[in-house]
Amino acid sequence: MLSERITALFSLLQCSNTEIARYAGCSPGNISKLKTGNREPKPTSRSILALAEGVYGYADYENLLPVLAELCHAPDTGRDSLIPALIGWLFETEEVSLPRSTVTPKSRQTRARRRRSFGERLDRAMTLLSLSNGQLAALLNIDVSLVSRYRCGVYSPHGNEQLAERLSAVLAERAGKTGKAKTLAGLCGSEEAGPGAVAAWLFDVPPEEDMAAVARQLLQSLDDLGPGLPAEAPALPDIPIASRYVGTEGLRTAVLRFLSDAAREGGELLLYSDEPMDWMSGDPAYFALWASLMARCVSGGVRIRIIHNLDRGGEEMVDAIKGWFPLYISGRIEPYVFRREHNPRFRHTVFLRPGGACILGFYPAGAGSDRSYDYITDSPYLDRLRREYDVMLSAAAPFLKIYTAAMGEAFHRDRCSVPGKREYLLNELPVFTMPEALLTRMLASRRVSEQQKETALTRYRALRGQFEEALAEGGVHMILCLPEEAGGQDRQLNFALSLTELAVGYTQREYAEHLAAVIGLVERERKFHLTLLPHAPFQDIQIITRKDAVAALRCREPYAAFVFLNATLRQSVSAYLTALIDQHAEDRRTVAERLRALAGAEQGEIREKPKRAFVCDDTSNQE
Repeated sequence: MLSERITALFSLLQCSNTEIARYAGCSPGNISKLKTGNREPKPTSRSILALAEGVYGYADYENLLPVLAELCHAPDTGRDSLIPALIGWLFETEEVSLPRSTVTPKSRQTRARRRRSFGERLDRAMTLLSLSNGQLAALLNIDVSLVSRYRCGVYSPHGNEQLAERLSAVLAERAGKTGKAKTLAGLCGSEEAGPGAVAAWLFDVPPEEDMAAVARQLLQSLDDLGPGLPAEAPALPDIPIASRYVGTEGLRTAVLRFLSDAAREGGELLLYSDEPMDWMSGDPAYFALWASLMARCVSGGVRIRIIHNLDRGGEEMVDAIKGWFPLYISGRIEPYVFRREHNPRFRHTVFLRPGGACILGFYPAGAGSDRSYDYITDSPYLDRLRREYDVMLSAAAPFLKIYTAAMGEAFHRDRCSVPGKREYLLNELPVFTMPEALLTRMLASRRVSEQQKETALTRYRALRGQFEEALAEGGVHMILCLPEEAGGQDRQLNFALSLTELAVGYTQREYAEHLAAVIGLVERERKFHLTLLPHAPFQDIQIITRKDAVAALRCREPYAAFVFLNATLRQSVSAYLTALIDQHAEDRRTVAERLRALAGAEQGEIREKPKRAFVCDDTSNQE
């Protein structure tokens, strides 16, 4: 009977074993065994609780909790009442009293990600070392089926220290015997393939969590951007003129000479380097000098093409990119990224100003302070280097595109009109989630020019249309930080996603109306998902992700959209947003209740406070 009821339930919800397993934090095979009747556990067992939580999570995401509650005759759609009712329905018994679980759905998901990461890495190591499941099982003195489950990411030995240590030692020993120690070390990202290095790699945090940390650093550097280019630099030190410069200090000196000449003489800069960025970012005083010289170049009309190398560790990748963000806003930078890995045995640096000079470095990766850089001014040699740089550029892909406030129409045309699933990280309700009638009424009551009204309504209609298309085709997941206390008079319409500088504030009643519209979306739209955060992770940027790009938009002067086209960074930002959702997601009923509480607080403020003048956008508006 349990098997029949699970089959009927899955048919009603139109779900699969894999979808339920994803929310349950277990293997699809475990769900399959329950569905086919191969396992008949008790109602209070962990496997049934996991199944029920998986069904609840899926139904919540698909906005099917009311359907599930009606089926089980649950009093409401809350987790505490619906899950026991569901288990009671599955076993045709009265509602089951379940002990409070110490494992939350979110921690189950975290454990599942950790197991998947371990399984993927173990599979790579076993493939490298030509180890079969049977061979590894014999070396560890465990069952072959357990190795198979490890390799598939169903189980992992995270809680068994003795087995985990033995596994790492066996892999390291096997690598030594087969002459693949260096290759395994490279896979582990370490100098040698000892048991400790192998264990650190096998049981490290999941790759998506590493990627999320990289995205967090990168987005934070965007959030910390100042209003413009770096300030003027202090006087340059004396720069020795030479045809060759040696070591880190030599490279720094050569770059000061190169940039100061470019700022004075103009032209075009063609840049590439795959060596560590310590020479630039390791000394704060030098970095400030470098940044100010770059600003002088850009302000003087110099155009720059740079090929970024993303084949770096997380922090180094962020350091290699974030110093360029203030310069990107100028619109004079064309950033690219290599689509293929560089040769790890050598380092290559090319800083070229055609017709002027080139800093050229090519040396073994371990050269250290003995490495040297040629400073080339010979015209025929510079022409040849230009042709070689063009060859490198042909193997690179566009990395980033910048849209300023003046390019709002182009941003909408190029980036906002593509259909498909979207994710948002916002610090206020977006304008496209309110009814058009409310927006029209707000604009009419403010001292806003007709042109501004037309622009605002045009952008609203475009954003609303894209929002409705995304709901119909792929879905929308919005991550939003809203203050818990009332005070709508201090809030502004969120036009940042349209690169519109228009500033229009809410009255408290208007804000409560907007909240009511969002509550309707949460309760009505199957493909609209809202996660509320207790605190905004960033103050001045908001994020939109699509399948082909990630846009980070500044919410203050100078307004701009940084559109990342690189797959690695898109995946990093998506991993970061997924981590936020995993940490803070709640069911629809709870989200709607929180929004109602905030809307009620706004309405309470209106009832309790006397009428007073409300000033917004240079207009005195009586509430």
